[in-house]
Amino acid sequence: MAFDGSFQDIRIAVVDRLKGFPEAITAAFPEAMVRTSSLHLVRHSLNFCSWKVAADLRRIYGAATAEMAAAERNAFEEKGAGKYPSIAPA
Repeated sequence: MAFDGSFQDIRIAVVDRLKGFPEAITAAFPEAMVRTSSLHLVRHSLNFCSWKVAADLRRIYGAATAEMAAAERNAFEEKGAGKYPSIAPA
């Protein structure tokens, strides 16, 4: 289907954390689902942890494959389970 310049078919919008943006989208497009970008969610969550933890988490999010990410997550859980129980479930 070619784009005809019309935005009446918007069903989902992925946005950053700008205030009022989700409300503006749903006001113009009531059927649209608005979600926050996973990149913005990760970046926002890093405001609440140390840079050492962020560096460890980066290995998970930066993994080339799902298998490598799972292995990095397991390593993170082993390393941080005692120190960071809310992020690394025991």
